[in-house]
Amino acid sequence: MAHPNWLTSRVRADAAIATANARQTATDLHAQGRDHYTDPTWRTAVADAHRAVDKAEEIGLDTHDILDASKARPTH
Repeated sequence: MAHPNWLTSRVRADAAIATANARQTATDLHAQGRDHYTDPTWRTAVADAHRAVDKAEEIGLDTHDILDASKARPTH
């Protein structure tokens, strides 16, 4: 089934943002001298990212595209 462009874009963006948030949480925890693997904040962020990526996969999006989008830098 084809999905509207706006839905595909929204799901891709949600997954990319959630993935970037998990990565940033780990970076912040490391900067504080803490291990991200044992931190509940990071675990929650990763769970959110997994849910968002699962939704993206359900509509046929490539997880590599999501990962690339999560690493993109804002242009403004």
